[in-house]
Amino acid sequence: MQKHNGIAGFIDTLRNGWFLIAFIAGLIYWVARQDNALVELDRLTVRMTTLENRTTILETGIGQLQLKIDGIKEDLTLIKTAVIK
Repeated sequence: MQKHNGIAGFIDTLRNGWFLIAFIAGLIYWVARQDNALVELDRLTVRMTTLENRTTILETGIGQLQLKIDGIKEDLTLIKTAVIK
């Protein structure tokens, strides 16, 4: 009888404390999700840095092409001027 009363008491405690159990389970779930979010944030930060580096390289290449195009335009202007004279 004593053992049955102990198990029944434990079950009654669980039944009466279901809200607390659900809250603790939800809290553990939320913390686990936040931990995964931090890993994802680190991965996205690395990816963004890589994209920024690639963008800088492309901008540098475009700048060099623009300088070459400007040089060709100046040469064409000089040629036009020489041909007209």
